[in-house]
Amino acid sequence: MPPVTSSRKVTANSRSSKPKTAVPSSHELAEKVGDGRSTSKAKGKQKAKDESSEERKISAMLDVNTSLQTLSSMAQSGWKANSEERRTKSSALSKVSAAVSRANEALSCLRALCPDDLDVERAASSMMSKLLMLEMHDTALPFLSKMHTRLLALVGAPDHKAPIHSSSTPKVPVHLLSLPLPTISPPADTILLTLISTYLLHAIISLTHIAISSTSPDLVSVALLESGTLLTWMPYCISLPDKHIDTVLTRAYTVLTKSCSSFSASSRSTFLIRMYALKCLLCTSAGTVQSSTFWDQIQKSCTTYVKTSSPMSEAEEFSVAKLVSESLGEVVQIAQSKSSFVEGKSFVLLCETWTSFAKRNNDLRTLDRITDLMSPGSSSPCSSTEVDDLANNISKLKIAVPSPRDKDAAVLECARACAVLTKVTACLDANSGETDGSKRVHDAAKVLPGFGGLLCLMTEPNDELHRAQGKLQRSLERLRRTCIKVLDGEAKDQSHTTISLLMAISTALEGAFKQNPSKDILTACLDSLFILARMRLKCNNPDTYTPALDLLNHAIVLLDSAPNHAIPVSACANYIRCISGAYHNLAGSLYQSSKYGGAVRFLKEGCSLGARALHVRAGAMRDSGEDDDREEGWKQLEEQLFRRWELLAVCYSKMGDRKLACDAFMESVKTFPYASSGLEDLARSATPTNAFSANASTKQLGAIIDRFTYTATCELFLPPSEVSLLAALRPGAISNEVLGLLFERQVSTLEPCLRKDDVQIIVRTLLHDALGAYQAPGLPLRRIRVLLKCMEFLWKVNAKTYWTAEQLGEEILHLLTVEDLGHDSAFASSRVQYTVAVHLWLSLFAYRSAEPSMISTVSYHVEEACNVLRGLIPNSPIETNCKTKRLPVQAKKSAGPLTKPTRAASIRATNKAKANPVTPRPRRALVNVSTVIQGTPPKEAGAAIDVQKTVIVFDIESVVGQLQMNMHLLGLLGLALLKIKLLEALKRICERQLVVSADLYIMICVDLASEYVKLGKTKRADSIFARSSATLKSSNVSDEIYISYLLRYAEILALGNNVLGSASSYCQAMGLSEASPPEDKTLPTAERIKLRAGRLERAAMACRVSAAIQYSRNNVVGALECTLQSLRLWNRAVDTLSRLTQPPAKPTKAADDSNPFEATPAESSSTSDTRSTDHPRPPVRNWRMVEGLLSTLLTLTHAYFTRGSSREAEYFAQQAQDLAESVNAPTMAARALMRKSEIQLYQRQLDAGRDSLAKAAELLQDLPGVDAADMKRLNGDWNRLHEQAEDARGLYEEASAMLGELEGMLVSFDGSRRKSSVTVSPHTALATARQGAIVPTLLSDILRRHIWLLRDDGDATIKDLIERLMALPASQDTKGEEHALMGKLTLHSVYEQFRSDMFLSSLAESTIALPMGMTSDRAVSPAPLSQDILSALDHAEKLFWADLALTADRGSVPHVREATINLALIKALQTSLGKGGNDEPIVAARLLDASSAITLRREMLEAIQYKFPRMQNDDLEWPLMTPSGSPLPRKRPSNVQRLGSSNTEAVSHDDDDSSNAGMKTYWDSIRKTYAEQASDASLLTTTTMSQFPPHWTVVHISLTPDKSTLFISRQNASSEPLMFCVPLKGRRESDEHEHLTFDDAVRELAEIIRLSDQGTRNAVNVRNDDPQARATWWADRNTLDKRMQELLENIEFCWLGAFKTILSPASPISADLITDLRTRLEKVFKRILPPLDKKQKQIPQLSDVLLDCFSSLSPKCREEELEDLLFFILDLYTFHGIPVAIADYRRRSGVSSARDDDSHMFLVLDHNVLGIPWESIPVLRGQSVSRIPSVAFLLDRVRLASAENPSGGVIDRISVDSRKTGDLKGTEGRFRPWLEQMQSVGWEGVIGHPPSEQQFLDALARKDLVVYFGHGGGEQYVRSHKIRHLQRCAATMLWGCSSGSLKEMGDFDRVGTPFNYMLAGCPLLVANLWDVTDRDIDKFSQAVFDSLRLTPTRGGEQGVSVVTAIAQAREACKLKYLTGAAPVVYGIPFYL
Repeated sequence: MPPVTSSRKVTANSRSSKPKTAVPSSHELAEKVGDGRSTSKAKGKQKAKDESSEERKISAMLDVNTSLQTLSSMAQSGWKANSEERRTKSSALSKVSAAVSRANEALSCLRALCPDDLDVERAASSMMSKLLMLEMHDTALPFLSKMHTRLLALVGAPDHKAPIHSSSTPKVPVHLLSLPLPTISPPADTILLTLISTYLLHAIISLTHIAISSTSPDLVSVALLESGTLLTWMPYCISLPDKHIDTVLTRAYTVLTKSCSSFSASSRSTFLIRMYALKCLLCTSAGTVQSSTFWDQIQKSCTTYVKTSSPMSEAEEFSVAKLVSESLGEVVQIAQSKSSFVEGKSFVLLCETWTSFAKRNNDLRTLDRITDLMSPGSSSPCSSTEVDDLANNISKLKIAVPSPRDKDAAVLECARACAVLTKVTACLDANSGETDGSKRVHDAAKVLPGFGGLLCLMTEPNDELHRAQGKLQRSLERLRRTCIKVLDGEAKDQSHTTISLLMAISTALEGAFKQNPSKDILTACLDSLFILARMRLKCNNPDTYTPALDLLNHAIVLLDSAPNHAIPVSACANYIRCISGAYHNLAGSLYQSSKYGGAVRFLKEGCSLGARALHVRAGAMRDSGEDDDREEGWKQLEEQLFRRWELLAVCYSKMGDRKLACDAFMESVKTFPYASSGLEDLARSATPTNAFSANASTKQLGAIIDRFTYTATCELFLPPSEVSLLAALRPGAISNEVLGLLFERQVSTLEPCLRKDDVQIIVRTLLHDALGAYQAPGLPLRRIRVLLKCMEFLWKVNAKTYWTAEQLGEEILHLLTVEDLGHDSAFASSRVQYTVAVHLWLSLFAYRSAEPSMISTVSYHVEEACNVLRGLIPNSPIETNCKTKRLPVQAKKSAGPLTKPTRAASIRATNKAKANPVTPRPRRALVNVSTVIQGTPPKEAGAAIDVQKTVIVFDIESVVGQLQMNMHLLGLLGLALLKIKLLEALKRICERQLVVSADLYIMICVDLASEYVKLGKTKRADSIFARSSATLKSSNVSDEIYISYLLRYAEILALGNNVLGSASSYCQAMGLSEASPPEDKTLPTAERIKLRAGRLERAAMACRVSAAIQYSRNNVVGALECTLQSLRLWNRAVDTLSRLTQPPAKPTKAADDSNPFEATPAESSSTSDTRSTDHPRPPVRNWRMVEGLLSTLLTLTHAYFTRGSSREAEYFAQQAQDLAESVNAPTMAARALMRKSEIQLYQRQLDAGRDSLAKAAELLQDLPGVDAADMKRLNGDWNRLHEQAEDARGLYEEASAMLGELEGMLVSFDGSRRKSSVTVSPHTALATARQGAIVPTLLSDILRRHIWLLRDDGDATIKDLIERLMALPASQDTKGEEHALMGKLTLHSVYEQFRSDMFLSSLAESTIALPMGMTSDRAVSPAPLSQDILSALDHAEKLFWADLALTADRGSVPHVREATINLALIKALQTSLGKGGNDEPIVAARLLDASSAITLRREMLEAIQYKFPRMQNDDLEWPLMTPSGSPLPRKRPSNVQRLGSSNTEAVSHDDDDSSNAGMKTYWDSIRKTYAEQASDASLLTTTTMSQFPPHWTVVHISLTPDKSTLFISRQNASSEPLMFCVPLKGRRESDEHEHLTFDDAVRELAEIIRLSDQGTRNAVNVRNDDPQARATWWADRNTLDKRMQELLENIEFCWLGAFKTILSPASPISADLITDLRTRLEKVFKRILPPLDKKQKQIPQLSDVLLDCFSSLSPKCREEELEDLLFFILDLYTFHGIPVAIADYRRRSGVSSARDDDSHMFLVLDHNVLGIPWESIPVLRGQSVSRIPSVAFLLDRVRLASAENPSGGVIDRISVDSRKTGDLKGTEGRFRPWLEQMQSVGWEGVIGHPPSEQQFLDALARKDLVVYFGHGGGEQYVRSHKIRHLQRCAATMLWGCSSGSLKEMGDFDRVGTPFNYMLAGCPLLVANLWDVTDRDIDKFSQAVFDSLRLTPTRGGEQGVSVVTAIAQAREACKLKYLTGAAPVVYGIPFYL
């Protein structure tokens, strides 16, 4: 074999390089032998060639034998190749090596010579045996390899070449371990089989040794598992002797087993090798090995492998179990071929082990096989016969006294039973098919009943049967748990079968327990019952409730059946606890499924068993004397048992059984673990709120108490003794401290229900019990806590109880003085809190008492509370702490309060477009305000602050309710300073709190700033807002508080005229409001009501702020609209919250004559003094809203007062008074009375005003404050009006001094003198350098009045007052009034100068004309004194113009009127002194016009907005505005129709729409014109007369404020304007005796009217058959008629004189005649005039306008009138430096008095002269004269006519078709026939019954002429505001008594029906100034109708105007003045 030799040579060469000292191995030795042999062969080559084949064969055989002998001898000598001996005996090694070499060569030769000779291989086999004996394993490998090749050839198997060795190829040639079986037929030759078996053995021996040396058994194990190994050939070697086979197999077993000891026991390969060895042993002949020994070895090998492999992952464990199970299967498969080998105890034990491995793999087939093996004779695995046999065998066992044989049988049966159970367990785990699984479970169920007997066999502790029982019990437990696992899984299809199996297991366990009670068995049995009950229960199937309940009931029965000694008491208690938990768990499932009735059945048992378990355990612990160191389960039961009772109660409640629910709640309270929950400790140191929120248990207890208390009280109406927990809880079970805590919780539960009487009784009892629990000696502070709760209870219920507030307060104050607190030392810090609380409560009760000393008592207790709070604050505001330093923070400028970034989106969204609402961030409820404030940038940037405020510990949250009530109460009572003091203390405390509610702090700051604003301290308010903005920046406050903050800040900015800043803040607040979440409909009704009231309140505040912004923009109408909306919202808010209280009985409403909005006039209303109020006394929670409502009412009072609407102002003042009285707010009632008295004083109702002031003074009770100062001011006004100047001065001084004292009081506690650490941005600073005075507006009023009274005392006297006035902070209104005062003082000084000059003194008594009336060729040079006066007049004029610029739009009417009249007077004086231009008459006339009907002009703007009602909007929508403050229209709601107006829809909708559009355009233009009007001199220089016809004349008649001078102006388009300033006194020398003053004339007129009215009323008493009475009555009427005539003639003569010509009708006169008249007059005066000086060329000439005016003076005029003219002209000459033939002119000129028949005069009358019938004075009687409020109204009517006459041209009349108009309420007698005739031509009328309001309004809106006969002006049929809001109004004739009367309102403008029609756009109104008799007025009206030709047959020609007809009809009356002067006309000429 050259290749082999060559190879060996190569190998030898490679190894020859090793050191010589190394000991050669057997392999190396063989190589050497080969090499030597080759060398010898080379030398003897020649000889070898000569030998024959036979010879070589013999030689080779000899060599083999020799070698064998050599090796045998060496073996006999004991030599081993691997022993130490070989190192010393190198000759032996050489000898052996030589022998091996020779044998190798010889065998090679023989194989070549005899290839098929078996003897050669036998020799080789012998050679390998010798080598293996010598342990030359490496040397034997070549022999193995060659023999392997030869054997393959011999058996005819393919030869697979061994792999070539490389670095990566294993050195162990494992392929030599196997010989592939022949492909044709196995060999039958015994010699060959012997060789094969021997070879395979030798291979195992050799390769195993090599594997051991390489420590790599993996290759060997793999090779042994392949085909062709020794075990594979054993079936073919059956022909060989048993001895040989046994020897080979035994030797293989020994070698392999020994080799395994060298490998790792946990190795898979080691286990496989060991199992191969055991298989070899198993294949030996019978008797070679005992079965028990063998199976023990098998079990040991498996156990060793599994144990040494741990720990393992799940996957590894599965793999190991699978390997072991498969290996055991193979072994058993081989063993089954041997009879009686697979039986016996050892085999059964092995099967048990095998079963466990098969179970892990869920190998059901293997398990079946194991079961079959354990039951010999059964035909199939797990057959019914097998199961039956097993059951029979178990039943035959003698359980009581088992014999050893029985024990052995029992062991086997236990094993078989374990196999069955394991098999079923695996089946369940594997989720096998339904059929297979059900069969297995069924079979197991057959066996299970007998298992109890096996478990009950009497055994020794450690014997084999005992262990078998343990295994059986464990198998049963595994099966039970597997069943539970399956049931808990999702295999629903197996649930029924599994439940049956589990039931069988439970039955088996129960039987075992009954025979042998054991805790383990009982535990498993109970658990099975629990699971079965749970699985049986189907929540949606009520039929399953009872079976499930029975199972749990059976559990407790089973437990109770155990003997007393069998189960320890503690264990028994634990079992009861577990059963109780099972009941509870199932009840919980039913509860979750809303099956409350079913849950109750389980809960009742569970709760009772839980209590029983605790009782049994307590007894056991007590008997054993052990500490009650409870385990977790027991702790849980004790802590959870009360929750189970609670759940039971809830279920009862869900079922509607409140009584049982209440009982269950009570049991829950009883079983609560008071000790373990910590409530005992909490009761000693925590408040009820904190105690019941300390942990989950106490929270739950609180909820249970709430449910129990509410159910027992409000649903079951149980008596107090059953509601109180006093009787229910066992005496001594809990401490009195905890008991009191429970009572307090019950009280708090019932607080929301205190409105119910029954609840009040129970709460009273609970409070009484709580007081009993808290005895004073040991628990004084907790008793105080309950006493305070009693006070709260008294406050809420206001009913008779055991206590009174005074008694409770006294006891509390006494207990607060106790020093020994006993057990209440932990509450010592609450002493201050309780002190504050009791005083606050006493304050509230003092208010409720409504005693006369109420305000003083309230003030005392609040003052005491303030002192306590202020005592908490250190004396020094800032305390230095050297350890703490703050770095300077640079202040940043801001345009407003600091805002959070999240709010910016809302602002922008409001300004541009609405953004999506942003989810607000989570809020931090509590913040450290002191840290926030300290972190505020300092006022001086760059300065280091080294401060640390002292922390104040005070639970402000606990008294926040009382504090808020008292703050609201103080506001309601008007105790502003005390409220500020309280708020200041609270604010400073909050700033020093470690943790305080940010909402509370901001709320306090907002309220405090608002109070400062009310007192005019805007700078202080702004500082507070800036300071609190730091808190807003650092914390998140609620949206409600943030909105309130922004609104209040916006209000302050608006008051400071910072419109942009205010509007920005307002828009930000509106954005937040819009982003607020909608109302949650799921909330309780009470909560929803409160939230809705809050929304209403915020909307009302927003409207108020919007009103302030609009007022700052001079948009008075918009401000008033927003204020009215605010009023409605406040009323809604109060009404909304009133729903939470029981509504009081509503009183019968009486008519209120002070309500200008009612339809019923005062004359027709009841004269009863009883007044109802719409404001029932509100509850406490309404106080803030009532205060807001009162403030709004007073604001409206002031707004209407300023506008001049005195009736509306008085109405709202009365409403405020009624509301204040209803809520027992005397200060606010006094405030309303003072406003009412001020209105009455302005109305000149001095007596009524004095009465109101007296009532207000009585209410104030000398209480110092702003109201007291205002009271002094009003009393001063009353004295001033009564011309008691000295008294008035003193009162003003007192009022001023009182305000000074209040300022000092405010400074003492408001911190004004402290330096603020907050930087206020200059952009937001509201106050100026003049800041400081308290209530500057009031002080300004006082000072102005005082200064005016001191005007005659010299400058030195009033200088100080003026300086004080000028130092006050200026607002727009007060600044304007300051200008007016200074202007009046200047004008007063002018009059003083007049009186000091002889020449100028006559000016005050002379008539002044504008223009001057005389022209000259040179300018008049005024004297120096006149020049000074003119300068003063100029200054006064500027002041008055500045005043009007500020107050014209929103100033009070008397003030504006006085300013305009004074300006007109100044113009007259300037003209008289020579300063006057051509525009002066126009300006003066415009000023007179501006002073007339001021209120009416203002009301027009309001009326216009109601003429076209807007879409209906909810008042909750805030007013919209731009960022600049401009109002925006509201968003038009979808699908909402227009509000119903008073106009009836026209028949044609198209016509109606077009008409409405035209009218809307007209009224919009009117509104724009009125809104743009301003009192500017540049705008008053142009006249509007050019817009009127030339024959229209406008005459203004006005009176100066002192009623000493009359202004008369005349304007028309055809001539220059002319005005006379006529003094009413001193103009004539005889005036001292005959002068008719204005007051005299007014009194005379009023007396005549009074007597006339009286006579009219008495006419019903004059009988027609009594001539004497009729004569007397007519005589009186005639006398009055004569007096009226004389009065009117005297008015013309005494007041006007010659200047009456200004009222004469315009007569056409030529210029020549004017020149002729001037010439003649100059000739008359030439005789008395001095000669002209050199500088003067000609004498001054009279102006044409004067000559034209005086030309109408009758030649028959009185001498006094002629004197008026002469003196007037002489005064003109005198003024021009020069110290008239009227009759002659009249006679000689022949001037015609003819006038234009169509001429018309309009009278614009001052409010003082409106009541005089000017139309009937001689000069005007018979003329076409009508009245208009002002020229603006005249222009409006002209524009209206233009709108209705689109043809164009000048409008001088309005023509209508009378056949289509008319609406008449006629008398039955005289006018029925006429009306019936008129109805035939289209007239409509109402006769015999009163018209409805809608009928009246329809007639006015749709017709052209309305004629009314009836009482008054129809006020009883239609409300005044309904008329005002008409879009158009017909010409109207109101023939009723006093229908045209305008009520005298003092300094206010008059009010009455005519003005309502003017506001409606009525073109003409005929009405009576006073009462008239019906017959006489019927004659008058008939004369008018006749003149107008109102007959059915009238022609188409146009007749006279209505005004002319009225003038002509005056003579038709019998009483031409008493009746004839009464009808007057308002409006323009109207033609029919």
